[in-house]
Amino acid sequence: MIIVEIKPMFTHHIFGGIDLTEKSPRLIQSIKRAVDIINCFDSIHVHLSLSEISEKLNLNISTVYGIINTLCAYSYIDKNPSNGKYKLGLEFLQKANLVSESLDLREIGHPYLTQLTKMYHETSHLYVYQNQQIFCVDKVESPDSYFIISSRAGSKLPMHASASGKVFLANMTEAEFKDVLQRYKFTKLTDHTIIDKKDLLQNLQLIREQGFGVEDQEIEMGAYSIAVPVKDAKSEIVGTISMIGSLARMKEKEDRILSDLMEAAKTISAQFGYHWKA
Repeated sequence: MIIVEIKPMFTHHIFGGIDLTEKSPRLIQSIKRAVDIINCFDSIHVHLSLSEISEKLNLNISTVYGIINTLCAYSYIDKNPSNGKYKLGLEFLQKANLVSESLDLREIGHPYLTQLTKMYHETSHLYVYQNQQIFCVDKVESPDSYFIISSRAGSKLPMHASASGKVFLANMTEAEFKDVLQRYKFTKLTDHTIIDKKDLLQNLQLIREQGFGVEDQEIEMGAYSIAVPVKDAKSEIVGTISMIGSLARMKEKEDRILSDLMEAAKTISAQFGYHWKA
């Protein structure tokens, strides 16, 4: 399976993802601490004080202060002079733009997201796979969308609970799949989340047979998502195109949405050199 070349600068596993540090033969402590500080910031913790960061990481406040000052000097962290709190700096935006410019899948797929969202008034996504996690690289949001986990570009979703994550798992080689499961933590997010390996294997086999995956309230109650693989000339998955909306609305038009997602995936795949079998 081909891994799309994206390089988020700092990753932090969520929803019971993979612990990427386990395979690292050697970590430089100062750099690890800088990454840990940056990963303290998220959509909920946009602004943090020095003491809050120190408490989160259980680090001496003087150590945190020194690292933050260095990050501020290079615009990776900004300090609000009025309240003394910190936030992520503009350097991340510049680096994110460089990453975005290298994503051919996003460039090719965006018009299809726009068209699908316009047709169905639901939010459409493109996901790619890297380092045993899936990342949203593009989305076109519906004005009717209200789901908290309707992901922003750059965000991650759990492999075992998301439609796109399960599509990637279903398209892995046996060796790749075993490697992922070896260290994967099945986190229960709702009463519908698959947390049993046997149940997951059955679900993945169904995805292989049908050619698409669904997420039925497995991450967020009331949410329903459908995902279809995008493939290349080697028949390897390079991404997924998906749509998410309320359970009631999505089920009402599921057949039509699935048909158009399939058609979009076929057209995008053709531009990567893959031709679906009739």
